Amino acid sequence: MLDLNRTNLSLLNCFYLDLRLEQTNDTFIATVVTCILNAVFSLITAIGNFVILQVIWRKQELHTPSFTLLFCLAASDLLVGLVCQPFFVAYKITEHTDNFGAYCILRMIQSISGWATTGTSLTLLSAVSVDRLLVLTLHLRYNNIVTVKRILLTVFVVWNLCVTIVMLRFCVRQWLIFPVATVVTSFLVATMSTLKIFQIVRRHQRQISQQQQSVQSNTVDVLKCRKSAVTVLYVYGLFVIFYLPMCAAMALETLTGYTLTVKMAYDYAATAVFMNSFLNPFVYCLRIGEIRRAVKNLLKRN
Repeated sequence: MLDLNRTNLSLLNCFYLDLRLEQTNDTFIATVVTCILNAVFSLITAIGNFVILQVIWRKQELHTPSFTLLFCLAASDLLVGLVCQPFFVAYKITEHTDNFGAYCILRMIQSISGWATTGTSLTLLSAVSVDRLLVLTLHLRYNNIVTVKRILLTVFVVWNLCVTIVMLRFCVRQWLIFPVATVVTSFLVATMSTLKIFQIVRRHQRQISQQQQSVQSNTVDVLKCRKSAVTVLYVYGLFVIFYLPMCAAMALETLTGYTLTVKMAYDYAATAVFMNSFLNPFVYCLRIGEIRRAVKNLLKRN
């Protein structure tokens, strides 16, 4: 009777979401594992990114366009810990209690917030690499062209664009094209910007050997940009690693449709994506001296 009820539930509609509510031992194990991981890492992710937001907000020296971008990136990761992961656990619990009404609402909230936050994080990572490139190419004009106000406006546009793309699931059948295009475009932008930064650094180092005194004043800034570019590569590398399962799940769905195997693959892949937001604060502390010192001072005061 229980299997029959679940089969009937699978025939219901939940907005634009695909439904597979049948239960097997494998789906039960996947639910238990992913719920435990998301419940644990939700708290750690929220605390870690909240600390990053606190130190940037409190320290006046960090109120620059570059750190404003980092602030917005940490805010996106904070939403993962506060919204995406808790709602993931909640909708998986309602799925096993046959509460279809609550399941549908909770899963819709988790789906929209999950895709929007991860898409925003990916786009902002590309923006960080472009920002580092602009520091080297614009020189003295950077402070006039790249301002905190324009950074906030850009972030606002990115958020609205990502939410709009998610909402297109209601009316576009082949919706997966949009997230795939976002991932590919962001990856190309970040890669090209970082490669250009390293080219400028190598050219600058050759100039140092030829005319030491005339370029010595810019050496520190160039090396800082190079370190920032490496930091972006670390964060982006982690992003790619944790997003590969999601790309594989989307490819599998394209080939086979939304089967139980695809459903479990999405559960594990979403958990991996969310865990990436837990690691970013640690990368910031390890790679960015200003953040590391500010975090140490904050922890000492508390």
